[in-house]
Amino acid sequence: MASVSQVRSVVDSVIGTFLGTYNLPDGSTSPALWVRGSQQVPKDWTITGTECVLDQVPEARNVPTMSQAVFLNLFWTVTLTSYDTTVTLENLRLLLFQAFPDMDTAVYTPQTDISFESLKVTIPDYSIHTEIS
Repeated sequence: MASVSQVRSVVDSVIGTFLGTYNLPDGSTSPALWVRGSQQVPKDWTITGTECVLDQVPEARNVPTMSQAVFLNLFWTVTLTSYDTTVTLENLRLLLFQAFPDMDTAVYTPQTDISFESLKVTIPDYSIHTEIS
C-alpha cells in the first residue's frame, strides 16, 4: 500500500505548479495542498486559487469473484476546489487523468452563484491487490 505522503508527492508533481496558496495569519503562505485526517484546514487560513485536499486514509472496496474469493482494492480520494472564479478545473482534471488513466471522477460541481467549482476523484492504489478467500 502506498503511503499518503507518497500519493501527496505524486499529486504535487502532477498538478502542484497549478495550485494556489494558503495565506496564514502570520503573513506567510503555504501551497494549497492539504492531507485531511483528524484536522481540517485551519479556519483562520484563507485560500487563494485552487486547493487540493487528499484524504489521509484510502477507501477500501471489496470485489467478489466467481470463485467466491474477494479482492480488496484501495482508492485515494482527492478533492480540488477552485476559489478563483476565472480558473476552471478542466486542465487539472486532464493532467490527473494523464497521470492516473483509470482514475474515477466521483463528483463534479460546477461554479454557481453560491458555490465554487469542485472536483472529487478517486485514484486506485495498485500497490495493494489482496485476495481474501
